[in-house]
Amino acid sequence: MVVQEDGKIITQSLIGGTQLPFYLRCLKSLVTCCQDRIDLHLHSDGSLSQEDKDSIYSELDGTMVTITESSENTSRVLDCLQGRPNCQKFRKDSIWGIEFFDPIYAFPHEPISFYIDADILFLRPFSGLFDRNQVKEGAIFLKDTQWDSYSFRPWHMLTGKKKPQVVEGITTGLVFWDKEVIDWDYLEWFLGEHRLHQISEWIMPTAQAGLANRCEAKTISQRQITNLYPNAQIHEDTFGLHLIGSYGMEW
Repeated sequence: MVVQEDGKIITQSLIGGTQLPFYLRCLKSLVTCCQDRIDLHLHSDGSLSQEDKDSIYSELDGTMVTITESSENTSRVLDCLQGRPNCQKFRKDSIWGIEFFDPIYAFPHEPISFYIDADILFLRPFSGLFDRNQVKEGAIFLKDTQWDSYSFRPWHMLTGKKKPQVVEGITTGLVFWDKEVIDWDYLEWFLGEHRLHQISEWIMPTAQAGLANRCEAKTISQRQITNLYPNAQIHEDTFGLHLIGSYGMEW
């Protein structure tokens, strides 16, 4: 586990003022159900008011919570990405860039980054999810049995001097990275290949599917954390529900 001096795990998420009560319900379920000792580090998309922040601290009272504004983080993250102009541009232009890069660089001395979307609702006590040994030399994602959400078209796998090579069946609602295995050259290449960016919101998930293909990547069992599509099944060993996209607000 990624452990601070006091033994706690740093778990990160990205939130905004829109649908904040929904996000707080999910984050509260995380800190309530997780049997491991965790601190929360929340990245803001810039839309949180001071009242919103006060509400976060109040609702998550008893948990160490820190909040970082993405705008205040920009210069530091861009410095970390020096020499990688495509990565820098994506961080400046896209909320998905904030979601990926900011957790990676938030704690430079921590070898593992634990990121989880704020739309995962936990149902019962669990432990061992944030396990450093499981992440070492690779990455962990959520399993997706319904969609392969790629930003490119099928024919892009057949054309071009360099083709994207990606894993199947993952979603980036939960992303744990051993930072040492991230192939930054591949990421820089992919973010510069605009022909592969046909669907903007899927650019970074597709990039991470390519990065996962270059390391020892794993997935959380769909039975344990379920992507809550309308036809999803909840099992006895399910302890979390990923309330993804438009489906989430219907459940």
